[in-house]
Amino acid sequence: MADDFLVGQVAEVVLRIPGNDVPGEIVADSQGVPERFIAFGEEPLEPGTSVLVIGIRGPRQVDVIAC
Repeated sequence: MADDFLVGQVAEVVLRIPGNDVPGEIVADSQGVPERFIAFGEEPLEPGTSVLVIGIRGPRQVDVIAC
């Protein structure tokens, strides 16, 4: 998948991730350019939280955990 390079990357939450399969947004480095991605987490994550991308759900959609 085109976004596979994101797995293992640290990013920052910019739009609250409520958890329970409800998405928020992160900013991650996409080949040297900061870009927004839709992000899902099991637990609520607030803006400013550093997260680790642990999986890809689809185009521009990732799974994250706090780090």
